[in-house]
Amino acid sequence: MKAILIIAHHCILPGAYKGFEEILDRLHHDLPGTRVASTSLLDLENDLRTLLREDVESVTLLPYLLLNGQHTKNDVPRVVAKLQAEFPQIPITLLPCLGDWKEFSSMVVAGVRSAQNACTCAPLSSWSHECGDRIHSERAHSSNLFSIELNLEGRNVLVVGGGRIALRKVKTLIPTGAHITVVAPQFDPEFEMLKADEPSSITLKQRPYEPLDLRCVFMVFICTDQPAVNAQVSNDARARRILVNNACDYLDGDFIVPARMDFGENIAVTVSTQGRAPSLAKKLKQKIQTEWAEDLVQIEKDFKKE
Repeated sequence: MKAILIIAHHCILPGAYKGFEEILDRLHHDLPGTRVASTSLLDLENDLRTLLREDVESVTLLPYLLLNGQHTKNDVPRVVAKLQAEFPQIPITLLPCLGDWKEFSSMVVAGVRSAQNACTCAPLSSWSHECGDRIHSERAHSSNLFSIELNLEGRNVLVVGGGRIALRKVKTLIPTGAHITVVAPQFDPEFEMLKADEPSSITLKQRPYEPLDLRCVFMVFICTDQPAVNAQVSNDARARRILVNNACDYLDGDFIVPARMDFGENIAVTVSTQGRAPSLAKKLKQKIQTEWAEDLVQIEKDFKKE
C-alpha cells in the first residue's frame, strides 16, 4: 500500500483547516487504496515514523506550505533524511511546497481574475457581508443531524478535560467497552474512584493536552473551559479526520450525544433537540422517566412473554 502524508502548519483558529480537509477528501476519493494521512510540522517526525512502521511500500510527503523557506529547505528534509536512514527499504519522496508548483501561479491568477469580476457586480464590503451571512447560516445547522448508534467496543476514545462535564462523558462511555483516555492538568476526585472500578477501561493522564494524544484515536470529547485549548483540540482532530464532540460549542463538533434512558434490558430511549435546547431535552427526559418508565418496563416484560 502506498501512502501520502500532508504536512501543514499547526493552527488553533476554528475553521482553519477547511480547505485542507477538502484536499484530504479529494485524495481519499481519487486515490482509492492509498493511505492518506496528515500531520503538522511539530508532529512530522513521530507521525512519519508511525506510518513507516505500518505495511506501506512507499511514502510521498506534500508540504502544504506556500514559501520555500526554513521549513521546506531545512526542517522537513532533515526529518526525511533521518527516517529514510532508519527505514531504507521504504522510499520516501518529498514533493516541492505548493508555491513552487507550476500550476499554482495559474490558479492564483485565475482566482484574482474571478474576484475582480465579482467586484464589478458588488462592492467589496457588500461581498464580505454576504459571505459572512452565508457562513453564519451554514454554521447554524439548518439541516437535521443524523441519528446513529455507534459500536465503540475496543475503540480508543479521548476525553480532554477533568471537570464534571468530562466526568459525565466518561460515565456514559464506560458501558460501551471503549478504551478511554482522559487528559487534564487536574481531575475531579471522582475520576480516581472510576479508575479504581474500571482499571482496564480508563487511563488518566494528569498533564495538559498534547497533539500526540490523538494518535490512534477514533473520537474525541472536548470538555474544558479554555477556548484556546478547545480550538486546538478541535483543529488537531479535524486534521487527522477524527470525530469531534465539543461540549462547549455543539456547532463546532461533528456530533452531539442525546440524553439516554434505559428501561429494562432491551429498551433505550434517547431525547435530542439537535443540540439547540439542552434544557428542553433535560425536561423531556425527566418527563419520560416520571410518566413512562413503568409502562416501558411493562412493555418489555410483556414482549418477553410472547
